[in-house]
Amino acid sequence: MLKTTPLANLFNIMKQPGKKHQNSKWAAFLLMLTVGIGGWQLGLPELASFFNNKGFENYKANRLADTQQAYELALSVDPKSRTALYNLGWLCEEVQDFECAKAKYLQAAKLGLPAAYSNLARLYIVEKKNYAAAVHLLWQGLKFAEDDRVKYSLLKNLGWARLKQARYSEALQHLDAAIKLDSETAGTYCLKAQVLEGMKKTKEALPQWKSCLKYADSQEFDEDIWIGMARQRLKEEKTNK
Repeated sequence: MLKTTPLANLFNIMKQPGKKHQNSKWAAFLLMLTVGIGGWQLGLPELASFFNNKGFENYKANRLADTQQAYELALSVDPKSRTALYNLGWLCEEVQDFECAKAKYLQAAKLGLPAAYSNLARLYIVEKKNYAAAVHLLWQGLKFAEDDRVKYSLLKNLGWARLKQARYSEALQHLDAAIKLDSETAGTYCLKAQVLEGMKKTKEALPQWKSCLKYADSQEFDEDIWIGMARQRLKEEKTNK
């Protein structure tokens, strides 16, 4: 059994019935008393990281209320925690609260988090249908991106936005660049198939639809839609033979 830290003890106490904190600011005050003023000033990122990790653990255990509480505590101790803002945005998106998600992603993006640019741009594509704004956000995010997974997401969404603008050659360029970074994720194949169909290259689109089905996960909102499209296209092709 792992040794429980004082911070973990405090978090567990706050979760007990009748002892839950009334709001995040009060919980943050208790934490400040626990670690001391000096330690508080020096340890903000570490405290925020602790609560972000707690939030992720709670999410995996399907405790959404506790997940939100942990992320809000992270922001209480460090209001500029880009990770906590991003995670709250992601949580809002999970429950279809898109206005909340956009607000949190925007805050995280302003603090320079590339992944937040990508997710915010996706909402501009899906919810706002504002493809020009999405493209602008994605180019900005690429300026900051260093991690290949984040670059993949930005390039995939950039290809998606260009698809919606019917700028197919540019869409293919971005999607192919994303595939070079990750060749086993569904999104790029599903989108590339749509781009090729837009270019009237239906035969070339078929292998992309097959890869789309191979890697897609029906629990992912976008991919579930694309799974239906892929099955329909492949069914039509089989019928027409």
